[in-house]
Amino acid sequence: MDGFVRSLTGEIALRGDRSAHIDTIYFGGGTPSLLSSDRMERILRAIGKNFTVSEGCEITVEVNPGTVDLQYFQAVRKSGVNRLNLGIQSFSDDRLEFMGRIHSAAIAQKALYQARAAGFDNIGLDLIYGLPGDSHDAWIKDLDTALGFHPEHISCYMLSYEPGTPMHGLVERGTIIPLDDGAVAGLFRLTSNYLCSHGYIHYEISNFAAGTSHQSRHNQKYWNHVPYLGFGPSAHSFENRVRSSNHPDLCRYITDLDAGRLPVGETETLTRDQILMEMIMLGLRTSRGVDLREFNRISPRGFLEMFTTVVTDCERRNWGRVVNQRFFLTLDGRLFLDTIVASFVHIILGSRDKRQETRNKVQS
Repeated sequence: MDGFVRSLTGEIALRGDRSAHIDTIYFGGGTPSLLSSDRMERILRAIGKNFTVSEGCEITVEVNPGTVDLQYFQAVRKSGVNRLNLGIQSFSDDRLEFMGRIHSAAIAQKALYQARAAGFDNIGLDLIYGLPGDSHDAWIKDLDTALGFHPEHISCYMLSYEPGTPMHGLVERGTIIPLDDGAVAGLFRLTSNYLCSHGYIHYEISNFAAGTSHQSRHNQKYWNHVPYLGFGPSAHSFENRVRSSNHPDLCRYITDLDAGRLPVGETETLTRDQILMEMIMLGLRTSRGVDLREFNRISPRGFLEMFTTVVTDCERRNWGRVVNQRFFLTLDGRLFLDTIVASFVHIILGSRDKRQETRNKVQS
C-alpha cells in the first residue's frame, strides 16, 4: 500500500496545476476504505499541494462496511473527508450472501451507527435490487431499514450480470434465473415512488437525495460533461474533449511513475458527434435532461429539428417532454432509457454518414 500511495501522490504531482480549482474529491472503488486514514491524509495533502482546493470542497470516500470501525470513521473525518458512500447493498443476510459480500446485515447497520457517531452528517448508501425471485415486500423491507438511518443520499442499482463474472457464468449454466424484465420494471417504479413519497428527490436514474444540497456534486460532473482528473490504475480523465485512461496493471502503473512518466494507457479525442451522443446519453439519465441550448451550441442542426420523430414519439407515449429548453424523460421513459438513447444515436450516426457521403461525392 505504501508503494501504491507513493506512486499515486507522484502522479498527482506530475499532473499538478495550481491554477486548477478543485471543488470535489472522490475516493472510489475498488475498496478505498482499505487505505489507512494516514495514507488517505497523505493523498489529500498531495492534492492540496499541487492544486487549489476550494473551501467547502466535497470529499467523498466509498466505504465497504466490512473494512471499517468507529476509529476509522473518526480518523478520516479528521483528515478532511466530509461525505461517505457506504456499499450496504442490502440489510438482509440472505441477499448479501447471494451477492458474495464480505459483511453481514448487522455489520452494515453497525457501520452506519458508527459513521453518525463519528460526526458525519452527509452519508450515502448503495442498495441493490432485482435479485432472482425478488419481491416488492423484500425490497420494501430493505428500503424501510435504510430510511430508518435517515441517509442524505441513497443509490439503488438493478442487479446486473456482467460477462466474465462468476454470477454471469451461473446464469449461463441455468443455475441462476434472472428476474424477468416486467418484475424489474415494477421494482424500479416502486423504488422511485416510495422514496419520493418519503421526501427524496429522484435526480438521476439510480440516485436519490434528501434535498438538492445532498445531490452528489462529484457525480453530477460526469453526467454534465464537466472536465475531471482521475488518478490511480485504470483511472479516467476528461478535459478539452480528450478522454484518457491509466494502465489498469498496478505494477506497470508504479513502474511508469518511478521512471517519471505519466501512466497513461489510452487517449481518445472525442468527435463532435461523440460529444453530442454522450450529452444525450448522460443527460437523459438525470431529471434535468438534455439542455437544448447547450446541444444547439455544438450541433450544426437544432435538437428539435434533428430529433423531431424521436421527441414526438416520446411525448406521445408519455416517455419524455420538452420544458424550458430541456428534454427529459418521465419515470416510464427512464425504463426504456437504452432504447430511447439508441434512437437518438441512430439519427446522429445517420447524419454523419450522409455528411461523409457528401464529402466523398465532392472529392470525386
